[in-house]
Amino acid sequence: MIATTADLPATAGFLDAMAALAGGVCVVTAAAADGTPAGFTSTAVMSLSRTPQLIAIGVQRGSRTLPLLQDGGRLALNILAADGESVSRRFADPAVDRFAGLAWTTGEGGVPLLLAHSTYAVLCRVREEVAAGDHLLLIADIEEIIPGQGGVGALVHHARRYHGVGA
Repeated sequence: MIATTADLPATAGFLDAMAALAGGVCVVTAAAADGTPAGFTSTAVMSLSRTPQLIAIGVQRGSRTLPLLQDGGRLALNILAADGESVSRRFADPAVDRFAGLAWTTGEGGVPLLLAHSTYAVLCRVREEVAAGDHLLLIADIEEIIPGQGGVGALVHHARRYHGVGA
């Protein structure tokens, strides 16, 4: 018998199952109107469409960066290189100044780019948001793809640990 959501105990089983799903690690960045940079670590990212070129990103409703992304906001999807664990941890920690002492530059519209730590930075503009439980799913048009200088391979999160692959 297949369990339904109503049959599942609390969230532990859900979290364990999702931890078994390997995900590429990215840092989503944006800038406030005054140029202040913001960003967060995410594995909830997917390629959505080839024509038009779209991506989708799951964003927690309480994210401090979310208001910068809504209403057609610009963002950069910084795809971290295999050695990017420290950058991922920095952008996952709400208590740290995420950009202090970190190499970064700006792209179109002042969006922060983490090119020194990424294989690619994908500049996008949000076109739509979809309510999805305690998250919003942001659908974004790709405007530009910029090769990074972060080295080879990819950073992946699986079983609650980081793994560099293809390096």
